Amino acid sequence: MELQVVCGLLYCFLLPTFLLAACLFRYNVLSLVYLLYLLLLPWFLWPNKHTLRGHTGRFIKALFCTSLLFLLGHVSFQICLHTLPELDDALGHNCSSVENLSRHVGVSRLPLEDLWSVVRLLTPDLGIFIISLVTMVTCNRLVKKRETPPTSQNSVSVQEEKGDEEEDEEEGRLSPSVADEEEEEEGSSVPSKAALLAAKLRATAHRFLRDLGRVLAITLLALAGITLPSAFSSVYFLLFIGVCTWWACHFPISHLGFNALCVMVGFFTAGHLVCLYLYQSPFAQDIFPPACLWARLFGLKDIIKPGNCSSSSAYDLILNTEHDWPVYVNPGILLLLYITVAIVLKISSHGGPDKREEDRPSANDVVAGGGGEEVELHAWVPKKQSTEDSPKSAEKRQWSNTVFFIELDELG
Repeated sequence: MELQVVCGLLYCFLLPTFLLAACLFRYNVLSLVYLLYLLLLPWFLWPNKHTLRGHTGRFIKALFCTSLLFLLGHVSFQICLHTLPELDDALGHNCSSVENLSRHVGVSRLPLEDLWSVVRLLTPDLGIFIISLVTMVTCNRLVKKRETPPTSQNSVSVQEEKGDEEEDEEEGRLSPSVADEEEEEEGSSVPSKAALLAAKLRATAHRFLRDLGRVLAITLLALAGITLPSAFSSVYFLLFIGVCTWWACHFPISHLGFNALCVMVGFFTAGHLVCLYLYQSPFAQDIFPPACLWARLFGLKDIIKPGNCSSSSAYDLILNTEHDWPVYVNPGILLLLYITVAIVLKISSHGGPDKREEDRPSANDVVAGGGGEEVELHAWVPKKQSTEDSPKSAEKRQWSNTVFFIELDELG
């Protein structure tokens, strides 16, 4: 149990934190890949012995392999750059096209005179490699621990099975009256009130979390629509107005309809975040300047200023402080909206008790016998006993048949 909690903390808190830090402290194609991993992570299930053999385990392994590949790319490029003078000459200096392209990709010449820039460019890959490795090793230990139980438990289980067999033999030697009394006591046993209360509290808590997530998603939808007015944010605002108007008119909305709305909002928010992130690159700002119509219409703001490629500030991370506070808050609201929508969908589709109502026994069945097999056994044993005839009942039936035939002979 403790190992599963550690896996959950690594997967749900530390891994997203490192991915978000890699996206914020470095803007290139490598960090864009980490942003895609960050957007995919909320859709995977909580790590346990079942999900780690499926898509969640594959996701962790894919992230580990990606970070390892990026680290090998950095090391190989720097080795080739310092050992092959031809590659250094082909890369060029002073704002050459090849150097700018390599800087946008993320594998470029490192400014050795600026230690902070070197750390900022290499630490994201190294940090994600370490945290993904730790997460993968911990999750593999959890799976192996569940697959191979300790031998002491096996021996205890064998002893328990032998003890059960001996108890069954002793019970078979008991008189029928004692066996009947024990069966009546087992049939009259009911589950404790604490278990029923715990089940009700669990269902109530799940329902409360689901409703709270929906309210939070609608609130974040409204904030995303009014924080930074643009063509993108108008979609959030119109959806918020539509949902609130629908509820105000007391029109019913099914779980499937609300889940479909959450899926559409999730895809649109992910695309919006990717567009905002891509616009922070100097290449995108050269194509669509911040003062042009299209950038202002769609709310694309230059939060990060491009550095001067002809000076040492080419690798610096320069924050544009000329905007108002909604420009800096808007990406955070969009990310919270995206994560909330994904969590609401997971709660509704995987953890809900409504989905398993048909598979559960009813409350009357639980109170009556505690389980289907016990009720069937309790009903079957009296039937079996009722069909067995005692010697006295057989003699009475034979005597009644002879009397019946004598009366027929006299009438004939």
